[in-house]
Amino acid sequence: MAADPPMFLSRLLGLPVRSSDGVRVGRVVDMTVLYDIAHPNVHRLGVGRGHRIRYLLPWRLVQTYDDEVSLPVDRMGVSAYATAPDPNLEDRELLLAWDVLDTQVVDLVGRRLSRVSDVLLVPGTHGELEVAAVDVGAGSLLRRMGFRRLGDRFRPVAVDWAELHLTSRRGHLVQLATADTALHRLDASELAELLPRLSADRAVDVVRSTHPSHSAAALHASHPETRRRLLHLLTPQELQRLIDGASPTLARLLTELHATPTPARRYLRTSGWRIRRPPKAPPEASPPASDGERS
Repeated sequence: MAADPPMFLSRLLGLPVRSSDGVRVGRVVDMTVLYDIAHPNVHRLGVGRGHRIRYLLPWRLVQTYDDEVSLPVDRMGVSAYATAPDPNLEDRELLLAWDVLDTQVVDLVGRRLSRVSDVLLVPGTHGELEVAAVDVGAGSLLRRMGFRRLGDRFRPVAVDWAELHLTSRRGHLVQLATADTALHRLDASELAELLPRLSADRAVDVVRSTHPSHSAAALHASHPETRRRLLHLLTPQELQRLIDGASPTLARLLTELHATPTPARRYLRTSGWRIRRPPKAPPEASPPASDGERS
């Protein structure tokens, strides 16, 4: 028996939601996932009007989601899941529409910066709905704009959910705080490729959250201008932590680079900078051996 085809998040958003007593309690505004495994299941359903979430319902309450979402509880039962205008999310919980859809992501395998046009969901055998990937192609965007026939000519350009880094503020911070995300599996050279694809503030967050020795090695492998810019955004305490984790030679290099003036006019702190790839063969391409290794 063939597996069910993937579903698009955009086709579920806006579906009417009806309680067991026949009352329409709102529409699907968003869905949440817990960022705890490579391909998480939908955790909660955001129901409301317009773009405002009024209820966050456990996904286990969803009976059907074809032309409308049907629930096994009445209107009073739905009211038990009412939420504040700014929903209280769990530590690793993300809103798929708010935190993912239309935001930029870094494809950590393809080394590209793309914008999410839709989210691909795979139905499970027991009613669960798994997040498989994001679509960064033009087809989904065209369909959402109302050009369905034109959009259907384009095949999805899928980026595996487990191999991307979100640049939305909450998505970025949740991934930084989750030890087994793809970000934390990058080696120093791959991390050096990622840094210039993020805004300056996001890139500094990565440097701060990574082990000092790993961050130092990544900065060592980065383009000199990227490296110098990020070093100047660190506080003296953060820089010292980085230097303490580096080899003696690299620690001296970081100290010298931090003391070098940076032409601030070339950069905007919050909007990133022109991507500068690490040089293929910089003079200090390989981290210098420690004193013990040279003896």
